[in-house]
Amino acid sequence: MEKPVPGIHVGYENVGVLWIWFNCSRPPFDNKKVRQAVAYALDKEHILKGVFWGLGDTLNNQAFHKDSRFYIPLQDREVDLAKARQLLAEAGYPNGFKTEFFEFSMTYDMAGAEIIIGELKKIGIEATMKVIDRAPYHAAMRKGDYSISFRGAHSEVYEWDEAYYMYLHSSEIGKNNYSRYSNKEVDTLLEKGRTTLKWEDRFQIYKKVLETLREDLPILYFFKPVVGYALHDYLKGFRKGFSTRPAWQGGGVKYWWLDK
Repeated sequence: MEKPVPGIHVGYENVGVLWIWFNCSRPPFDNKKVRQAVAYALDKEHILKGVFWGLGDTLNNQAFHKDSRFYIPLQDREVDLAKARQLLAEAGYPNGFKTEFFEFSMTYDMAGAEIIIGELKKIGIEATMKVIDRAPYHAAMRKGDYSISFRGAHSEVYEWDEAYYMYLHSSEIGKNNYSRYSNKEVDTLLEKGRTTLKWEDRFQIYKKVLETLREDLPILYFFKPVVGYALHDYLKGFRKGFSTRPAWQGGGVKYWWLDK
């Protein structure tokens, strides 16, 4: 805090994930070179500053923060507009193309889409935005009636299977796999990941998943924003719960008391 308030403790926790959904089932985003071009064109830090005033952390091609035990070290793309234009040309769009961001009226989703629309102009992609209500938005996404969407998917995830299976397994097309992504190798790895017990073996399985996703890019992960909290100093025994949940194992209200 710039101006601390006496008697008040302020903190925050990284919560949620925001990303781009690409519709992999129809042009132009059925071509992975187009999806890669978008990834090379966008500066995650710049977009984080525009949407959340820089409050949060960018993500490295995965749903987990670098401080999470589920984080897998991978090299992220650097912004490279020349590479982005080259990929568009190789995909058959040397002069770019027009597209439409499909959103519902969530403030940070629309703000993120607006910033990304501005950034994509630099590589010749001219985008507009269509905003509808939340319920028809999800119905349309399940049907694949969209091209591209900037959207957060959940408050927090517990582990690899929850983070990836329902969003990327081909059996989830028409349900939670909004990108309509289908890759037999990834399907097999995701199935193996949820039936393997040994941590080291699971780590290697999901490392292969993420290496494939880095190239295929059905989803482009951006950042984890933060949720803040403020507590009086007479609240004692405070331990953060998971994703600000007040009753999570290892933290939460059962450890707190009021010294007043």
